[in-house]
Amino acid sequence: SDVANAAFRIDGEDTFAIQFHPEVYHSTDGKQLLENFLVKIAGVVVGRQERKSARGNRFAFVQLSDFTGNFEVTLFSDVLERSRNNLDSGTRIILTVEASLEEDQLKLLCRSIANIDDAISTDGSHGIKIFVEDKKVLPSILSVLGQASENKKIVCKGPIHLCLIGPSLPGEVEMDTGLTCDTSPQIRGAIKSLDGVLDVQEI
Repeated sequence: SDVANAAFRIDGEDTFAIQFHPEVYHSTDGKQLLENFLVKIAGVVVGRQERKSARGNRFAFVQLSDFTGNFEVTLFSDVLERSRNNLDSGTRIILTVEASLEEDQLKLLCRSIANIDDAISTDGSHGIKIFVEDKKVLPSILSVLGQASENKKIVCKGPIHLCLIGPSLPGEVEMDTGLTCDTSPQIRGAIKSLDGVLDVQEI
């Protein structure tokens, strides 16, 4: 039924529960709450296998690659039908996915797909700002950027800024490196995982 709150109690027990469904229309900021659990990744389509569920709905496992290696995402029927024109081998795409861990294995469920070339032409290039608390990590950052530049299938490029933070500095010291490099989500994640990097933000 159309109610603002849903709760239940088990008779004879001190057991209570409430239900919360951000996907229903009357949940305040429900769409934004769902989007907080989604991430964007990019890659090149290398394969696809389609299946049918017991109910006859089509779904697919799509294999992709990026400079770090290969990965797989699952597409249910609604996303699959909307995205067929972007699932040919060699197509560069951006995916919005929901990530979950099942039996120590990362599962990626795709919510939407966009052609990377269309996205770049619409959004333009974005740079990144890397927040560094230990200057010893700088060679590692340059190594990641250097390896990414060798990838011939760079999906997006932008300027690289450094923001140095430390007790010996008068505050945050921002530097424009003058470099224009791959700034895809995978590159940002690889840099953020380095010891000595506090954060990586899009600019």
